[in-house]
Amino acid sequence: MTRLSSALSVVCLLLAGCRAVANYDSKPAGAGPNKMLDSTAVGKHRCEGGATTYSPFVVEWDATDLASFEAKAARDLVFVRYADCGIEMLYGCSDAGIPGRYGRYNEPHFTSGTVEGFTMKNEDELVAKLPLGAAAFSTAVKLGETLVLKYFVSGSVQATRDEVFRAHLADNNRCSKATHFVSGFNLGAFKLEAAKGQSGEVAVGFKNAGGAAKTSSDSENLKQAGLLESCETQAQRQCRVPIRLILQPLQEGEAPTVAAANTSLGASATNTYEDTPQARAYKLRTSANEKEAAGDGAGCLSDIERARGLENNDQTRRESMLTESYCMMRTGRCDEGKQLMRDYMKMIDPKRKTTDAQIETSVKVAADMKCPSREGDSIETKMTYLYTQVANAQEKGDPSTCAAVAKDAEALLKKVDKKATNDRNRVTGAIMMASNCLATLERCVDAKKLWLRYYDLTFTDMKPAERKSTAEMTFANVPGCKGK
Repeated sequence: MTRLSSALSVVCLLLAGCRAVANYDSKPAGAGPNKMLDSTAVGKHRCEGGATTYSPFVVEWDATDLASFEAKAARDLVFVRYADCGIEMLYGCSDAGIPGRYGRYNEPHFTSGTVEGFTMKNEDELVAKLPLGAAAFSTAVKLGETLVLKYFVSGSVQATRDEVFRAHLADNNRCSKATHFVSGFNLGAFKLEAAKGQSGEVAVGFKNAGGAAKTSSDSENLKQAGLLESCETQAQRQCRVPIRLILQPLQEGEAPTVAAANTSLGASATNTYEDTPQARAYKLRTSANEKEAAGDGAGCLSDIERARGLENNDQTRRESMLTESYCMMRTGRCDEGKQLMRDYMKMIDPKRKTTDAQIETSVKVAADMKCPSREGDSIETKMTYLYTQVANAQEKGDPSTCAAVAKDAEALLKKVDKKATNDRNRVTGAIMMASNCLATLERCVDAKKLWLRYYDLTFTDMKPAERKSTAEMTFANVPGCKGK
């Protein structure tokens, strides 16, 4: 899903008659200074009436809470507990090894939209139109202020699932409290203001997008997410914030079979209910590969083990064998990992075209990359490690590791014989690679410092002024930092 804007200082959940508490299993998101409406419940009668789908406005999550929602929605369907006028975000209700196992969200669908809004002049209107005001904004209306909510809907995001059955979540204890799922949410921007005076009326339309209500005196901005002014631009960079959720209850009983779903919903529903052991095993093997690339050896091995519990045959074992060997190395089981890699390379070479020496070279290169130890018997081993680290850091966009490699290289240089020119040049070469890495990631100030340091350590026979001039001239042509 397209990444949603999260550069907000104040964003939160405004629920029509609900209070919101986020649940991250052992670390609730609503705890501490960023409590999310945990004291804003209004009378239970406001939640009655037989409605099954709820559409609460989003207003009071802070930036951390919003980021948590966005991160979760980018990977999985979001589940909640809605009961007694309260909503609890169950971010732990997911499968760590199978992204989207219970469903995901489609790409946003953007619309033209227009500014809309409504006013609340007294407590009755506040409770009727925006029940959250009974706890959060009642003081304002008691003082004679008129609350004005203006919002712009620029698009919507819909779930890939039309419905979710409770039985589908039965094997996940972290989903036991779920009553609803977020079947969609609206994107846009909003502004909530308190207008001083009794004559407040909402003004709607592009020309008034950034303005307050028409009042007999000044107004105060209470809450805001995104910029209404941005909604009338082509890019709408700050008009794509989640402003309203759509909650849909879980269905009781078992989900229809694939055949039944196709009969009732059409051929397009084939994949909607497909959750076979083979499909889950494939997703787990894919997840293992992703975790190995991210350096999570333990998570990778866990996914492989789970996949084997679902599907275990010669082909699937062969498919995950190399990844498993890498993950063993990443967890420190280097000898086991290297042996498994040897076995794999021999297995895929039944005609024995690869020599033992070639196999050992491949295993050594992999071990230098994957095993956590930086120690080795030779400069070659140590440099292979450093070069691999900086290459991986650049690919992942990790500037801190690039900088750390430069420090490690300079520390290693102190141990290299000053007469061993080739070895010293190879070590300082890692500093140059680290500089290039930072430049690629547009960290030009730090990149230039390392570039100058590389010249100081490598071209010791040049005069300092000449060395600095040459370094600055060459750095000006480094991709990512040209002319800087």
